[in-house]
Amino acid sequence: MAGKILRGAAASATGRGQSIVEVAVAFPVLLMVALGLLQFALFYHAQNVVTGAVQDGARVAATEDRTLEDGVVVARTLLGAGLGQSAGRVTVRAIDRGDSIALEAQGSLRMIIPWVADATLPLWARSVASKERFRVGSGG
Repeated sequence: MAGKILRGAAASATGRGQSIVEVAVAFPVLLMVALGLLQFALFYHAQNVVTGAVQDGARVAATEDRTLEDGVVVARTLLGAGLGQSAGRVTVRAIDRGDSIALEAQGSLRMIIPWVADATLPLWARSVASKERFRVGSGG
């Protein structure tokens, strides 16, 4: 009877030890997956902010009584509101193409993964808007 009790205690200790090893192996993997998902969500958000800012900036710059600089200012303001300090890593430029305006933004987003030294993900967007012009026509 005493032998059965000792064997049961040893089996219980072995099971606990195995559980600790399994947790020690699985936890880092789960942590990396969670950080990867968070990084993807942050990148997706940042890319959407850059795209929206460039689209609104191009629309403003293409308005008849506005300038290219007005469009760039609008885009920079939206980038600052959506990205915070990361907006400083994004440059915006406007191009007058005759009948249309193009706004481009290019920059990078720092990764949150702590063991990757200063790694970044690229951010880029371009939007083209036709210039707004009111023409007096023959009315036909």
